[in-house]
Amino acid sequence: MRRIFLAVFIVLLGCSPRGELAFIEQAPGAEMKVFVGSTRGLDPQTGAEFGYERSETLQLARFDVSIPPERAIGDLRYPLKGRRVDPMTDFAISKAQTYPASAAFRADLRRSLIQSGGDAVVFVHGFNTNFAEGIYRLAQMGEDFELPETLVHYAWPSRGHMLGYAYDRDSALFARDGLQELLQQMRRSGARKILLVAHSMGSALSMETLRQMALSHDRETLAAISGVVLISPDIDVDVFREQARSVGKLPQPFVIFTSKRDKALKLSSQIAGEAARLGNLKDVARVADLKVTLIDVGAFNTRDGHFNVANNPALIKLLQNTGQVAKILEGEQATRTNLASGVVMTVENATEIILSPITALGGG
Repeated sequence: MRRIFLAVFIVLLGCSPRGELAFIEQAPGAEMKVFVGSTRGLDPQTGAEFGYERSETLQLARFDVSIPPERAIGDLRYPLKGRRVDPMTDFAISKAQTYPASAAFRADLRRSLIQSGGDAVVFVHGFNTNFAEGIYRLAQMGEDFELPETLVHYAWPSRGHMLGYAYDRDSALFARDGLQELLQQMRRSGARKILLVAHSMGSALSMETLRQMALSHDRETLAAISGVVLISPDIDVDVFREQARSVGKLPQPFVIFTSKRDKALKLSSQIAGEAARLGNLKDVARVADLKVTLIDVGAFNTRDGHFNVANNPALIKLLQNTGQVAKILEGEQATRTNLASGVVMTVENATEIILSPITALGGG
């Protein structure tokens, strides 16, 4: 009976309205530039660009996202199909540009990188995400975390459907070359430090790409990766270990946000017939020989617990305290003692930090 209810629930979710690109003439508040590299092809139903079909050609674009002035931290409301956009409360698109040639993309990107000191953040979305939703999510994180870096979104061809898990898993493998090419384009544009941020199945894609760059001796691009953040990674732990072994020296910091209460990863574990995925790992000893930092944010569970980092206002405020977080990631013992007793555990090379609302209050 439980499986029947679960199946009905998944079908209902798959039928719910999805986000779409909504264009407005003038932004009522702040705007944020999001550069895009995508291996999405046409939408077979509408014929529009950036659908879920796979494209062997990396498409390059830039979207200026209007940030709604009437929103709270962690709130991500965007236009849904069949619903009128409200620029005061909805993220929307104020300007869009596609680049038929990579040289024009690099020139525009270079200007942005000069302003941000050569620093960039690349976001790789996860399972069941359409094109518009990925762009809005990166804009929301850029606004809430006050990111000064140039923002770049890698949009791989997710089916954008709850029942499209197998399609997305294959698409993640298909999209490795595109992500590597995008990172190369960024390096050639003058990106000195690239922080690679990935969510869910996008983490598997990102790890595969890092592995591919190492095996193909693309060390120049790999050296430009100044850090990696995996949020609720939907990766088999043994596969992750093999990927890390192939990469060799992992970019630092290498942060993995986990939650033992992640319902989406629990379902993924059941589908895969495993006890856990990397994102809901219960035993840090399984990755103890790797230089990684696991941050358990299960105490901040929001909705299904699969994207607490971007959805929970209290957690966002805690992570906004970049001085404290940076010291934690650097392993400074004084900062660890400022947390709460017993929240930090080091096993060989790996460090696990368990955050809680008490931590948030103590961090100021």
